[in-house]
Amino acid sequence: MKLNVFVSSTKDGIMSNDKKYFPKLTKEEREMLYESTLTRFFSKRNIERENVIIINDKNTKHSAHTATKENKNIKDKVVILKDKTPNLVVAVETSDEPIIIASAKNEQNESTCVVAKASIKNLNENLLTLMVDTLMKETDAPPFEMTFYIGACPSQDNFILDSVDELTSPIWKDTYKKKKKKYYLDIRYAIFNQLIKEIVDPNYIYFDSNDTTESDYFSDFTDKKGRHLECVVYTDEEV
Repeated sequence: MKLNVFVSSTKDGIMSNDKKYFPKLTKEEREMLYESTLTRFFSKRNIERENVIIINDKNTKHSAHTATKENKNIKDKVVILKDKTPNLVVAVETSDEPIIIASAKNEQNESTCVVAKASIKNLNENLLTLMVDTLMKETDAPPFEMTFYIGACPSQDNFILDSVDELTSPIWKDTYKKKKKKYYLDIRYAIFNQLIKEIVDPNYIYFDSNDTTESDYFSDFTDKKGRHLECVVYTDEEV
């Protein structure tokens, strides 16, 4: 069973029903547009909308939960996906916050992955430790046998903060620079350093080199306001 990752682009439409992206639409109109956009996007890959679990900013519970076709209403920050449930998609709404996917195999060579959004808030709250601990519990694999993939995000030159007040965790030490009253954050560096502290093999840490502010993704740092989807699924063939 192959673990596939695929991402929507600005051409696929805004993957959100948030009022800030559609201020002139009613709640019902936003929901209809959202579902239509999702259905159109997934149908291009022969994926049924009913087989998709969406992770967004409402996933605030600091815990992990296994995705199944019977349980799609998940509020946990970390979603567990197993190769025993093929063709079930976990899709994360994001703009500039990178998606992290960690995977490992158990002694029976069965694969499990954990998926989460690496927002500043989630990283402040030890998201990476939660992901490593969850994957260890599910597979008995040590951290140095886990593979981590970190999705697209702004480079340090483009991840601009007005203040560093929200950077409350030690994870952010030496990860930003100040220039003309602005702060420039290297979120990739922060994630990499923390994974090394979790005893993850650096050779098994992979970063998407795409910059959301410069690529065909939505970004709150540019005029391309909106959300795209980063999707994870186990299938027999590449999606």
